[in-house]
Amino acid sequence: MAVSVSRRRLLVVLGALAVGAACQLGSSSQPQPTPSVRTEGQGVKCSTGDHGIDEATFGWSFCYPATWRLRERLQPSTAPPGVDVTFDVINDIPAGQPGSGAFGFMIIGTYDRGGSASLQDWLKTNLPADSGALNPIGWANSAQAGTDANGHRFALTPHHVVEVDVRGDAIAADMWKRLDSWKFTS
Repeated sequence: MAVSVSRRRLLVVLGALAVGAACQLGSSSQPQPTPSVRTEGQGVKCSTGDHGIDEATFGWSFCYPATWRLRERLQPSTAPPGVDVTFDVINDIPAGQPGSGAFGFMIIGTYDRGGSASLQDWLKTNLPADSGALNPIGWANSAQAGTDANGHRFALTPHHVVEVDVRGDAIAADMWKRLDSWKFTS
């Protein structure tokens, strides 16, 4: 059965329009960041019911409850020099169960250690307002760690200082229970 020339042209035009529309749907006027979150972290060993994040670029990994839903964003920091990784956190447990709908915001700052010999020296140089006495804590394999008066956790690693600030009481409580799940690699 022969197809007329005008019908062929119509099919070609419709095909071209479909391809063009598909390209438009897939593109964005602004580049979208690609988070480096891997839900199954390499090298991070989580207990049953937890997932892991392995941020190899920043030299840390940790476990979090499998019920958390995370949205990650990266923000460069100039003072102190480094990167702030922020997470919107929602505890996605069915309604009526403890912790259902709890939400929070977590900032994990990864900063250059520079030549600082101690965590206190780094704080005095880089965050003078936070350079008061730290309450020493154990935090996985960090060289030194402490909590400041605002509840921020700081860890000194071979090349970085990591600061964790969690906002939202239920989310913070879940995160602080998992400090031993962290692993610092740089």
